[in-house]
Amino acid sequence: MVGSKIKSIGECALLLEITVSQENIEKAFDEVYDEITKYANIPGFRTGRAPRELVEKHYGKSASEEALKRLIPEAYRDAVVEHKILPAALPEISDVKFEGKTALSFSAKVDTRPVFKLKSYKGLKVEKNKPRVADDEVERMLNNLRELNAKYIAVEDRPAQMGDYVVSDLDCSVDGKPAHKTRQNLWLFLEKDSLVPVLIEKMIGMNKGEERDIEALVPEKHPDKTIAGKLAKYHIRAKEIKRRELPDLNDEFAKIFAKEKLSDLKAEILRELEARAKANVEIALENQILNKLIDDNVFVVPASFTAKQLDFMVEDAKEQLFRKGFKKEDLDKKNEELRGKFKDEAVRKVRLLFILDTIAEAEKIAASEKDLVEAYKAISARSGKSEDEVRGFYEKEDMVEDLKAKIREGKVIQFLLANAEVTEKG
Repeated sequence: MVGSKIKSIGECALLLEITVSQENIEKAFDEVYDEITKYANIPGFRTGRAPRELVEKHYGKSASEEALKRLIPEAYRDAVVEHKILPAALPEISDVKFEGKTALSFSAKVDTRPVFKLKSYKGLKVEKNKPRVADDEVERMLNNLRELNAKYIAVEDRPAQMGDYVVSDLDCSVDGKPAHKTRQNLWLFLEKDSLVPVLIEKMIGMNKGEERDIEALVPEKHPDKTIAGKLAKYHIRAKEIKRRELPDLNDEFAKIFAKEKLSDLKAEILRELEARAKANVEIALENQILNKLIDDNVFVVPASFTAKQLDFMVEDAKEQLFRKGFKKEDLDKKNEELRGKFKDEAVRKVRLLFILDTIAEAEKIAASEKDLVEAYKAISARSGKSEDEVRGFYEKEDMVEDLKAKIREGKVIQFLLANAEVTEKG
């Protein structure tokens, strides 16, 4: 028998105080010792033949640990059934008091599913824009491709000028201390809109092999906040000077991309841009529906879910900023700022999770084995791994259920789109 008391400790949170009967404890120990006896290796006895009292003497500690591992989950499940609780996550177990075969009690903090009445989700009114590709987008894409296929020609007959690249070794000191390690073979683009414009201006006229000491005030907007707004002293050695040469837009350029003519390349770019525009329209349509669901269904969500979502969003934002050049120590100082920025959005994302789950249950939407196979195929195509490798990875990492949840969520969104009232715009 299991005795339990329950009390609310906040929205979507309960505390269970659970006591396990001596009868249940003794039963668990009997089961554990029966299993241990089968393989117990005790001097003087064949395996599986040792008396129970000797098995208990030799394996008492491990038996207690195993019995406890079984008793707590079983008692927790019984208490959940008794009080008709709908847990939203695994419980937090605390205050475990275990006195061998005589007594066991513990507390379990349980986050519960929010109880809410789902508003109507069929026939949601949304507006859909027509996918459009601006007249100059093809030309801009062509210019981007030219940039990617540019050649960099060594300059030997003149000093550096605006628009050149100077391959340099660079030292920087601020307040008499090195701001960073020597940066070797650094490609500095001589342009007015650089991070430190004064530095670039004073590099104009440098010759190959020349060294210069340059003082420049670092702008306040510089991503490295440790030197932003300060006077920096640079020592630069110009190892090479290069000019960029863009390829001509002609049929020869198109052949780089396996097209016979430039007109063929333009047509392919247009198709890709149109596909992208169509995908963006569909994403915008999905976002309209999801935002309507969130706005129409306001309820409190489990705090632990929000905390985990918020942690993920903050770490993701810091990772993106780190890639843009911000220092890790500076980003760590932004934790509270970022948490404040993403707090409301985290709540909305968690609320949507429960809304979509409730719709899936109401409409009996689930991820089938066929859906799972198709997902493995799609992941295989993107990753270059075989389908067996993809499946093996998800099974090994215990991520199959996560993938099923993602598939189910996608199917719910498709269901909502199919049942929405869509008005075409433009």
